[in-house]
Amino acid sequence: MRLLIAENDPAAAKLLAQDLAALGHACEIVGDGRAALAQATESRFDAILLECLLPFVDGVAVTALLRDRGIDLPIVMVSVVEDLDQRLIALEAGADDYLVKPAAPAEIDARLRVILRRGASTRKSGVMWAGDIEVNEIKRSATRAGRAIKVQNIEFRILCELVRNVNTVVTRQMLYEAVWNYETPPRTNVVESHMTRLRTHLTQPGERDPIATIRGAGYMLSDKD
Repeated sequence: MRLLIAENDPAAAKLLAQDLAALGHACEIVGDGRAALAQATESRFDAILLECLLPFVDGVAVTALLRDRGIDLPIVMVSVVEDLDQRLIALEAGADDYLVKPAAPAEIDARLRVILRRGASTRKSGVMWAGDIEVNEIKRSATRAGRAIKVQNIEFRILCELVRNVNTVVTRQMLYEAVWNYETPPRTNVVESHMTRLRTHLTQPGERDPIATIRGAGYMLSDKD
């Protein structure tokens, strides 16, 4: 992969680039958010590794601006900031994943390959998987362990968003924007109501509920048994 590393610590950036090069990747380094925006917009990369604390334009703003420009290449935040709120903000802005330093190069490599593989298979067939759950966005169908899951349109769109972000917290705001296109959250418990119905359709007696409620944050679909 050709990777853009946006890192405000030159020594850390050089070491990460060397480690990723040993894994077969070609890396280019920039030291601030403005340079990251320029390079990501003007040149072709397979993915971007971003530090949150970039000079001039921070990593979250870089992510949001790239998404606003229609640039959908994978963005992985690799940051010293381990605060949960910061991670959620970055994911809401459009980051595909978030790792806290020190992150092993092998794990960064694995995360990138998962994101790229998921994106490639989805673009080709419209099919996504999370454990024993499969959704087909083109055919608008869903199954669990081979069993057809019949849900209404809203629940299907929520399920797609959860599967798309498997093992990652999906905030209510993310669901408002992706499913209902709301910029301002509604004052009702609309998400909770649809989530309850989705869980009912997904889970039969004796089966594990794959959707975890993350208090104060949102929901997470797990692919673990």
